[in-house]
Amino acid sequence: MISSAVTSATKAAHSAVVSLASATQITPGSPVPNVSVKVNSPTETLNFSTLPGKNVIVVVPAAFSPSCSEIQVPEYIGRFKEFEAKGVKGVYVVSVNDIFVMKAWKKDLVAKAEGGDSQVVFVADDTASFASATGLVFDASSLLGGPRAKRAAIVIEDGKVLHIAVEDEPPQVTVSSADSVLKAL
Repeated sequence: MISSAVTSATKAAHSAVVSLASATQITPGSPVPNVSVKVNSPTETLNFSTLPGKNVIVVVPAAFSPSCSEIQVPEYIGRFKEFEAKGVKGVYVVSVNDIFVMKAWKKDLVAKAEGGDSQVVFVADDTASFASATGLVFDASSLLGGPRAKRAAIVIEDGKVLHIAVEDEPPQVTVSSADSVLKAL
């Protein structure tokens, strides 16, 4: 009985956090949210709003999940040079996971990629602050244990959103695929 009450309270708390944290979804022309995420270590941060030039942010629901690991992210790793040829300075993969998970995931994916190296940067949005500020957070408690980011691709340039494509369903990889984003550039 107590276990059931705790479970119900936890679910309600997750839903409340997602509702409170969710901003209006960003659109082309919007400023890139001024929030810090983690790269390389728990103490090294990055703020997308300060990146110079054109960059692509690939937002995924979960590291190591099938659609992310088998389809979406490997496409970006394999086609990085095509993004560079279109003037993109950096490609960043963001998930609501901790930096240690993101580092392990990158190591795993790069080992499977042809060439074995990648300039794609893996970023931890460990508090879902970026997902919340972009309006991309959703309640994934039943499947992934808490708030997560919707699958999306965002093209930014000098602090402004140029293009955003958000999948209707988390497992889909259509409008946020590397091919779709390359066509949009």
